[in-house]
Amino acid sequence: MITNGFTKKTKKTPVREINHAKELRKEYYDNKKKEQ
Repeated sequence: MITNGFTKKTKKTPVREINHAKELRKEYYDNKKKEQ
């Protein structure tokens, strides 16, 4: 599953991007659970 994309300019992934991806993943699973 792809949650979001960004251009990585350093070796370390920014914390903001990790948190954003986690939020999107949570929304996805919450919406999927509501559909059932």
